[in-house]
Amino acid sequence: MRYIIGNWKSHQNITESLVWLEELHALKPKIGQGVKLILCLPFTDIAAFNHKLSDSGLPIITGAQNVSHLSSGHHTGEITASMLSELVSFCLVGHSERRRDFDETSDIVAQKTKSLLENNITPIVCLDTPYLDEQIRCLFNEDVDVSRCFFVYEPLSAIGTGNPIDPHDANHVCHQISFLIDGQAPILYGGSVSADNAPSFVSQSRIDGVLVGTDSLEPTSFAAIINSLK
Repeated sequence: MRYIIGNWKSHQNITESLVWLEELHALKPKIGQGVKLILCLPFTDIAAFNHKLSDSGLPIITGAQNVSHLSSGHHTGEITASMLSELVSFCLVGHSERRRDFDETSDIVAQKTKSLLENNITPIVCLDTPYLDEQIRCLFNEDVDVSRCFFVYEPLSAIGTGNPIDPHDANHVCHQISFLIDGQAPILYGGSVSADNAPSFVSQSRIDGVLVGTDSLEPTSFAAIINSLK
């Protein structure tokens, strides 16, 4: 199985998300056998997007971009895994932007991961080399079943820069992740992924797919990535 995961970040309101879906449907991307599409949306878009998605016929699985590390309770403004459980099947955790902008630690990411699994949502755990060992150790400390997670190697140097790292170098780090989790879960690469370079990443021995940021925002670019892996 190969995975294409889109991450819209803080882009697209509800109207824009529905227009995106209509435009992608009109492009009729050729989704290859054994390719799974996942799209991580802003919280505000998920319900309306899900409703429209059922009419489109596109085999997209929706995900969230974040979740609270807290359980249900008096936590004004927090979105818990229980709240998301009726809306999404996947959720990003530990993205480097949240580490940078919101001071998220590996312990907090591990708590979020555990909460998602308790609510039958698959965590997509983002990793970079400076905290790779620490993050995986924290997951084991929380008794997280890593076989039920996805992992993404997303080097900070490549995110939003237009300069992805060499696929062979990415594959080396993905092998390191695989070793630490005993080869139990899908491992993806993220960082300036495009239709031109996506095939070179997924052709590597230990890269099972790509996490797409900027090029997931435009239907034509996202369709091109899908077609490149058909």
